[in-house]
Amino acid sequence: MTPTPPESQFLDLTVGPAQVRAHYHDLGPRDGAPVLFCHTGGAAVSAWMCWYRNVEAFATAGYRVIAPDSVNAGKTDVLAGGPVRNTDFLLALLDALGVERAHLIGNSGGGMAILALAAEHPDRAMSLVLSGGEPRAATPDALAIAPRLGRTPRMDHVRAMLGRPRVLLADMRKATAAFFCNPRHPEIETVTRMRLETLRQPGLRERELAGALAQIQGGRQITGEGVFLAVEAPTLLLHGASEPAFYDADDEAPLLAAAMAVVQLIPTCHLQLVANAGHWPQIEQAERYNKAVLGFLPYSTKGPLW
Repeated sequence: MTPTPPESQFLDLTVGPAQVRAHYHDLGPRDGAPVLFCHTGGAAVSAWMCWYRNVEAFATAGYRVIAPDSVNAGKTDVLAGGPVRNTDFLLALLDALGVERAHLIGNSGGGMAILALAAEHPDRAMSLVLSGGEPRAATPDALAIAPRLGRTPRMDHVRAMLGRPRVLLADMRKATAAFFCNPRHPEIETVTRMRLETLRQPGLRERELAGALAQIQGGRQITGEGVFLAVEAPTLLLHGASEPAFYDADDEAPLLAAAMAVVQLIPTCHLQLVANAGHWPQIEQAERYNKAVLGFLPYSTKGPLW
């Protein structure tokens, strides 16, 4: 049985020339310090799928938790106009909710979005937590590897899976296990079924296939040094120490090194590697992740922690 998500909320937003219907979860005390969770990229992902082992712990700790589905993910849709940059969508959502400043927490592609938000609008970020091996510093190794990251065995499997008229449970289980260090972790089955449920939305499989095909040429983004240097918020890098099925074996170590190198670029930055965790440490090692982040957040509802 998959865990039941908190009540869904929808909000119509204007993001530049586009109209977006945002789907999000909003829980915890409304007067608590806001925490914006921005989820991972990948096929059939959503805010609840990414953060189902985390958001309630933060709400219980007294934070206001805001967890939206990103642009063209989950139940968030671009109704007209576009394309829409996820960073701009997040900023528009915070504005609509009347949130001036928030703690920003992101995994993988979500980390890229909140990094840009913190760099471009430093007055909106109280702190920054990044996991999932991204963003990466522009090390020579990372720059050499990035163009081929859309053509890994993992991505080839995803394209083949989505190219069939019906996505099979076994195929989605294999695709999901690649995000874990432990291929037999019990949460793999839970996440697999969440992703399959999301794929039942009309047209979503075709949209996800188009995105996966685009990665053949697009590779992965490497962030320029100036973006990191512009971040003023205290930052925590919280990466899984091993992603054995996510990248080619020869690429895993240099890509992790590039992610860790960010600690030398963001002015106030801390680094923690999570043993026995892969691309989704917030799921695979949820208790350790929650304890580390709740201990890091520089401001509670009662004032500075340090």
